[in-house]
Amino acid sequence: MSSRDPDLIAFFTDIAIIEQLARTLMERRLPPGLSMAGFSVINHMARTGQDTASPAALARALQVTRGAVTGVLHKLTAEGFVTLEPDPKDGRGKKVRVTPAGHTARLSALAGMAPLVARFEAEMDLEAIRRIHPAIREIREHLDRNREG
Repeated sequence: MSSRDPDLIAFFTDIAIIEQLARTLMERRLPPGLSMAGFSVINHMARTGQDTASPAALARALQVTRGAVTGVLHKLTAEGFVTLEPDPKDGRGKKVRVTPAGHTARLSALAGMAPLVARFEAEMDLEAIRRIHPAIREIREHLDRNREG
């Protein structure tokens, strides 16, 4: 298959459009003071069970620059959703910790997104989604393993 294969190009174009549409729908349901980037940080830490994380680790996990993460963390700190604490192992480093307010904001965001999920479930063929999901997961895992190239 050539890198100019129109089906492959259309596939990745559709994935990009789906991501953009889903992101826009979700952003509209976030609680005040929480951006999609901020939700991504808090949700990543909750989803992976991390009590603390370094800004560098968050940048790697979210595939953004350290500068981008730093800006998001400053906003989250100002809103009281995270704290930045000294890293006990590295005096110059910081550790991010989600506050109770941050956990509450995440739960509020998820609750706001619940009607979207319910509508999607009611209107889509869930069996078809279940059939294609393993292939999509395999593609995600491949891309995750090959982030640099």
